[in-house]
Amino acid sequence: MIDILYSGYSYTHKNGIRFDTSTVHAGYEWWLLVFARSPVYFPSEDGMVLCPADTIILFPQNTHKFYYSPEGEPYTNDWIHFRTDEGMISDFPLIETPFKPSDPDYIHNLFKLISWEAQVNNSPSNPVIRDLFHALVTKLSRDVASSQESTYHPQLQNLRKAIALHPENPWTVSMMSDSLSISPAHLQLLYRNTFGISCMNDVIRCRIKLAQDKLLYTADTISSVGEQCGYKNTEHFCRQFRKFTGLSPRQYRIKAMQKQTRKINTNEETGI
Repeated sequence: MIDILYSGYSYTHKNGIRFDTSTVHAGYEWWLLVFARSPVYFPSEDGMVLCPADTIILFPQNTHKFYYSPEGEPYTNDWIHFRTDEGMISDFPLIETPFKPSDPDYIHNLFKLISWEAQVNNSPSNPVIRDLFHALVTKLSRDVASSQESTYHPQLQNLRKAIALHPENPWTVSMMSDSLSISPAHLQLLYRNTFGISCMNDVIRCRIKLAQDKLLYTADTISSVGEQCGYKNTEHFCRQFRKFTGLSPRQYRIKAMQKQTRKINTNEETGI
């Protein structure tokens, strides 16, 4: 659901702007997405900072919203005040933190399309508005992830090494995100963009690889192998193993041992 209170684009305040929800009657309880096309002071961890043109910020609902342009200078922006129950908004990786999108014209055009559609049909259940919002938020999320990949790359590499070394550990997205001091949604976005796989699928991949080695090189039972690879439930282990390999653990062990035996026999025949 995307319920738009009001929206606009390319509006110029000739004498600048000073927006403060403590002095206006609407907006405090709504989300606010602002795309400044002129220099503006936005809040940040270091207080109010002067941001260049084409900076965007997402203000959360039920919070004080405040920003202003340099005194006496014209200010142009695109904006959307809205309510939503969509996870794509609440999970956005940067909230109340300004950043620059990679393609300002593309973002501006999406603001325009959303505003146009809201004028035609402003129903909270309008699927066109939701799809346009999804395109806008997805693009912005990818921009955030791309700009931060280099910052978090060493930590992500260390995390992936830890998973590969000990896939049997009780990994969860929350535990992994806490180790990087970022939100679970942010971690999942960075991890997938960096390695091309989700963090939990990477855990499963490493667990199955460990299980394959144990099935081939030990005589441990199927349930024991599952436990050693982080699975408390043998049925769950067998189900995931088949999903990733196309074989049950037992079938894999038999097939792998037969292949290894044939290889040994071939080497003996050829004298290798």
